[in-house]
Amino acid sequence: MLATFRRLTMAAWLAMTAITAAAAAEQQAADILVEKSRLLVEEMMISRDRQVPENLIRQAAGIALIPEMLKGGFIIGAKYGKGVVLQREPGGWSGPAFISIGGGSLGLQIGGQSVDLILVIVGQDAMNAFLRNEFKLGADAALAVGPAGVQVSTATDISLKGGIYSYSRSRGLFAGVSLEGAVISSLEELNRGYYKDTASTAVILAGKVRPPESGERLISTLEGVK
Repeated sequence: MLATFRRLTMAAWLAMTAITAAAAAEQQAADILVEKSRLLVEEMMISRDRQVPENLIRQAAGIALIPEMLKGGFIIGAKYGKGVVLQREPGGWSGPAFISIGGGSLGLQIGGQSVDLILVIVGQDAMNAFLRNEFKLGADAALAVGPAGVQVSTATDISLKGGIYSYSRSRGLFAGVSLEGAVISSLEELNRGYYKDTASTAVILAGKVRPPESGERLISTLEGVK
């Protein structure tokens, strides 16, 4: 009986240790992703080849940042990445909440690349798409390649209701990236690992929880866009 009790106690301890280790790994992965997103904002804003218009970001309802999205394949191309989305509230930026992007495309493609991606979200209708668990770019939210230049007015928007402008910085063998039909999904496991108290994207983007230090740094960087 005593031996059985000891085995059960040991099994319970090992299970708790595994759970704790998994939670710590999720938190670390989330922190790294947020920090990469912050660096992406800094690098994209000083890029000379394709600068994201600062006044477009200032007027945006939200922004999604996907650093190091992977794309590659032979005959059938595939793309996948993880990132964060933030929403602009009257008091400032809220979030980040974690998202993934995935999809495939037919065509002759040989090679692979890493793509840094920024999605500038214009209009609340487009922003509301990110509150769903899953939606498709181009179908559930209007999508277009973002206009370049220092000063761009949202009067040239995709539609009167707004939409999503994409900006990408490519590395490797491909030039540019097609996002039409790509699916964006919430990553509740990373939300939970990062915030502990909630996994809900809607709660995070509503500004009902305060982000950890890495999230505060990302928000500070966005607020520095003048």
